Amino acid sequence: MQENVPAHVSGLDAQLVHALQIAPRASWQTLAPVLGIDPVTAARRWSRLEQAGLAWVTAYPGARRLDRMCVAFVEIDCVAGSVETVTETLVRLPQVVTVEQMAGGRDLVITVFVPGLAALSGLLLRRIAELPGVTATRAAIATRVYGEGSRWRLRALDARQREALRTAEAPPPGAAGPLDAQDRALITELSRDGRGSAVELGRAVGLSAPTVRRRLGRLLADRDIAVRCEVARELTEWPVSATLWASVPATHLSETARVLLGLPEVRLCAAVTGRQNLLFTLWLQSTQDVQRLEIQLGERLPHLQLHDRAIVLKQSKLMGRALDVRGRGVDVVPVDPWAG
Repeated sequence: MQENVPAHVSGLDAQLVHALQIAPRASWQTLAPVLGIDPVTAARRWSRLEQAGLAWVTAYPGARRLDRMCVAFVEIDCVAGSVETVTETLVRLPQVVTVEQMAGGRDLVITVFVPGLAALSGLLLRRIAELPGVTATRAAIATRVYGEGSRWRLRALDARQREALRTAEAPPPGAAGPLDAQDRALITELSRDGRGSAVELGRAVGLSAPTVRRRLGRLLADRDIAVRCEVARELTEWPVSATLWASVPATHLSETARVLLGLPEVRLCAAVTGRQNLLFTLWLQSTQDVQRLEIQLGERLPHLQLHDRAIVLKQSKLMGRALDVRGRGVDVVPVDPWAG
């Protein structure tokens, strides 16, 4: 039993999480002065948050790499009474990065990262569709991910603190290149602990610490890897999550995504295949905020036509982290799009 575990993330803890959202691999020596504390205190507070499952740092293929992979949002229907059993199996699949139980229209929505369409077909037809209790699956493939959760922030730091951290963490430029087996292993291992040291990562993937630092610097600079500090949603001021499906004329997609990503509630925005060609997710303070936001979107985006919306009843996995009913991280399932 953890002692002195906060009931919610606030105050200095919230500032620490916000700082790590901006600079997730920055040293405590870099982070601490920005927060007005010493490095030992920063490390100790982070350890307490992480052990309690309130916050964690993970990693996964970055924006540049996702553009070359297959990202799919899959709706799953289940036999009555089988949702929990199906969920438990999906949580353990390394290509399934997020699992959510939904209210209305579908039982589950999962996010999948795989190398390509053939891998997606194999995962859906030979693995997921054959699970006992699954009755149907529907996949919307992302044609472009405009923004995802690594860009989302708490609002605990002031402008001066944010700028100091952005300057401190700016990676050096690097030459783009293909991912090899060691790069892929490094991305997967870093998803276990996004703040793992070069020595720890090297030991796990069979590389020297200098080689890990060099490879990781290149992967970050080229946006081949995204490192993300996550916080338990149920313990923030945004306990409600929703997914909305919409259609927009193709000529207005980019501008619509830009406006959506300017809203603090929007976590993810992606163009997808199908008649409903835009999907976005929200974190909200209450279920009533869904209607408020829809009215706001109608006023600002006349070309946007909403087709469906669904409230998340329970999030069981978030970017490789298994969650409990309160949204706290309880286990790691490393993100590995190349598995199997």
